[in-house]
Amino acid sequence: PSHHIDWDAGAVRLLAEARAWPETGRPRRAGVSSFGISGTNAHVIIEQGDPEPVDEKAEGGSAMPVAWFVSGRDEAGLRAQARRLREHLIGRPEAEPVDVGYSLATTRAALEHRAAVVGTSREELLAGLKTLADGTDVPNVLRAVGPQGADPGQGRARTAFLLTGQGSQRLGMGRELYASSPVFAAALDAVCAQLDPALSRPLKDVLFAPENSADSALLDQTAFTQAALFAVETALYRLLEHHGVVPDYFLGHSIGEVTAAHLAGVWDLADACTVVVARGRFMQAARDGGAMVALEAAENEVRETLAHHGDIMAVAALNSPRSTVVSGDAEAVDRVAALWRERGRKTRRLPVSHAFHSPHMDDVLDDFRDALAGVTFREPRIPVVSDATGALATPDDLRSPDYWARHIRDTVRFLDGVRFLEAAGVTVYLELGPDGVLTAMAQECLTRDGATLTPLLRSGRPETVTVSAALARTHLDGGRLDARSAFPGGRRIDLPTYAFRRDRYWLAPAAEATDAAGLGLSAVGHPLLGAAVAVADQDTYLLTGRLSLTTHPWLADHALHGVAVLPGTALLELALRAGEEACCPEVAELTLSAPLAVPERGGVQVQAVVGAPAADGRRPLEIYARRADSGDADWTTCARGLLIADTGDGPVPEGLVAWPPAGAVEVDLSGAYERLDEAGYGYGPAFQGLRRLWQGGEGELYAEVALGEEQRADAAGCAVHPALLDAALHALLPGVAREDRTAVVPFAWEGARVHAVGATALRVRLRFAGPGAGDDGGAESVSVTVADGTGMPVASVDSLVLRPLSEDALRDAATSARDARDGLLRVEWTELETPDEGEAGNWAMVGDGETVPDLAALPAQDVPDTVLVRLPVNQGDADDLAGQVHSTTVGVLGLVRGWLAEERFAGSRLVFVTRGGVAVGAEGVSDLGCAGVWGLVRSAQTENPGR
Repeated sequence: PSHHIDWDAGAVRLLAEARAWPETGRPRRAGVSSFGISGTNAHVIIEQGDPEPVDEKAEGGSAMPVAWFVSGRDEAGLRAQARRLREHLIGRPEAEPVDVGYSLATTRAALEHRAAVVGTSREELLAGLKTLADGTDVPNVLRAVGPQGADPGQGRARTAFLLTGQGSQRLGMGRELYASSPVFAAALDAVCAQLDPALSRPLKDVLFAPENSADSALLDQTAFTQAALFAVETALYRLLEHHGVVPDYFLGHSIGEVTAAHLAGVWDLADACTVVVARGRFMQAARDGGAMVALEAAENEVRETLAHHGDIMAVAALNSPRSTVVSGDAEAVDRVAALWRERGRKTRRLPVSHAFHSPHMDDVLDDFRDALAGVTFREPRIPVVSDATGALATPDDLRSPDYWARHIRDTVRFLDGVRFLEAAGVTVYLELGPDGVLTAMAQECLTRDGATLTPLLRSGRPETVTVSAALARTHLDGGRLDARSAFPGGRRIDLPTYAFRRDRYWLAPAAEATDAAGLGLSAVGHPLLGAAVAVADQDTYLLTGRLSLTTHPWLADHALHGVAVLPGTALLELALRAGEEACCPEVAELTLSAPLAVPERGGVQVQAVVGAPAADGRRPLEIYARRADSGDADWTTCARGLLIADTGDGPVPEGLVAWPPAGAVEVDLSGAYERLDEAGYGYGPAFQGLRRLWQGGEGELYAEVALGEEQRADAAGCAVHPALLDAALHALLPGVAREDRTAVVPFAWEGARVHAVGATALRVRLRFAGPGAGDDGGAESVSVTVADGTGMPVASVDSLVLRPLSEDALRDAATSARDARDGLLRVEWTELETPDEGEAGNWAMVGDGETVPDLAALPAQDVPDTVLVRLPVNQGDADDLAGQVHSTTVGVLGLVRGWLAEERFAGSRLVFVTRGGVAVGAEGVSDLGCAGVWGLVRSAQTENPGR
């Protein structure tokens, strides 16, 4: 403490050690000051934060299920987002489900197409994401479609809570929630603490009693029934309130409206329990001999039947347009039920002890009214729809003992109440009760589609699951949800961003006819190669081609770890075609050197070079590639091999006529391509040709493969279409026939021969031959026998060596493809020869810079070598730039056509000049205007060849 301050004069003390900071009933606040040595003072006021949400797992109860919210602009976007999220989480097992749910709810926009996956474990949630990605429906995946911009959680959807009445009770209702949710348990305990002194048995002993016990039978006594429904519905509301879900309206059914009045603030808990106990006691004390029956009939029909029974019977409830309940003397009620059964209508006697909402209640109305004299009534905070009138209850109604006395006698007009809510714009209905009783009735009452009705609890289903699903459904449909309480202890983690759909809008170039013969080449008629030439005086052959995703879009469907790569079967196909050109149809060996990445834009040039024959007749083969727009860049060697001449004494081709082979066991291919995708093999539709697969007794594999419709046209030009043969090799990849197989790619081919061409469907036998040559522990060898759909031989490979997939090599290939020049447009400067000083008279400038001059403005005779035409620049009207460009272009076209048509201009040059752009302005887009003019000039030249 500073000795310059008299510390005894005031109450200020230095805080030199930790001290208790007691609660005072309001938020704790403190000022922290810093008195700077230079005279600058700083002061900050801090306030205590909101309390941490209750961690239900830490409280000892079982964890509530978690909801993962996913959305997309359309159905395809929703499925892609689910797939992307699942792939991300599979690779991050440390991500806690509650953290994922909290991050999805708080850091991601809610788009039009929405879904929620609800689960109690990571495995269940991931499985739900898979079904969502696949477009299939399962109970724990909820879906909704909302208007654009109507994000869930913003309170845009009007919500009503429906509170169930007597007859819906069931033994054990709320038991699971009581064990798993501290919020629900605390609320139920608070209600029971108020009710138990007025009941003959503790309410929880009755609610959670064992079946067929003495306590369990008490639940159907009116006094306990109404108390139990009030307690459970109140606790359900407190749970929803804890999660930020509050209604715009309440609508209760009989005792349900008493609960609604308490929740709306008409009574505090103690007074509400007084009302509930008195109501149940007096209704149970009403005279005996009553019954209630539900009829399949409208209100007006039933009232006609009861016209002469007003003193002993009444319409007790209007539950839906075709469901009316009558109540009164048992004998009379049974006669009315029999009458309606004779008319072919359904009837159902309700399991009640008394005739509620009928003249049987008249004797207890005064006693009940007197019991309410000591209760304090308050203004409701939330609107309550009266089930006695079917309209909004006024504050005076809800604070009147007379209203509540009439309430047990008058008709329950639930149908009218639902119609009122519908007219008020309510679209989300949540039922608070033991089952979906009111949900089913309300669905029949609604006159329009678009509303969602969800019960919090369902008989026979886990309560934690139904509550979590109801919260998720409410959020999807536009209701409020507090993410902190819904995901207790959740924290934000990194998740994938939106899975944007990538559509190509580049114009597909028209196929240009190429006359290879006119260029001194030979057309090869092959999908991957364009021309061939025999090199003079060297006995060698060169075959060339150009590959791109524009001309060969199916190559994009062969991606390894996200990189579009030319398949190894395509390199074998190039070798076979090169061998055919050199009369060496068998590929003795072909070793792949480096993967060939196909760029997203531009293309690659490929060359297959067949060398001169050796003494044994074999010819060397090398396959090269480079980017098509890379100028003089070096060529990359993709493969090397040897070709063998056709001697005519080769082995007899082997077929596969017996199919499938005896004893072979079929392999289930469900999800095979999804598993391959997870392993890094991105096979699109063109390469997903594996149809069936069998496992033989000696480790052999038998596959059926077929080309898609779009690739069949190219099959006729191939020995074996690369996508077709590649699909046969998918059986060798991890996750297809064997889970423990490593990721591999073709490395070396030996003894490859073709016996028939043009097949679009194949039978293939793959026989393992042991480790590959130069095995480093990861390579293996397999022989391949290929037949057509009838079993006749198509091709064979003595040995195919597979080696592990090298991600480093893929990255190098992809980097090389990206780094090469890939310009779609480029700007070049073309220098114009200017006349020497002595030749100044050999050119002329025309045009005033405001309009395009016409033909008459050009020299009529003695036309100079060069005529410069000045084009107009922006004329100031920024709102009609398009019109100015059009006017200038039309003028230029007319001038060009006239110039080309008249002989006097022969031998002269016409040059257009502009300052800043064609009718666009000095800062305008000159390239577009000039390109348009040049296109018209080219079209004019076609009309005047040679100019």
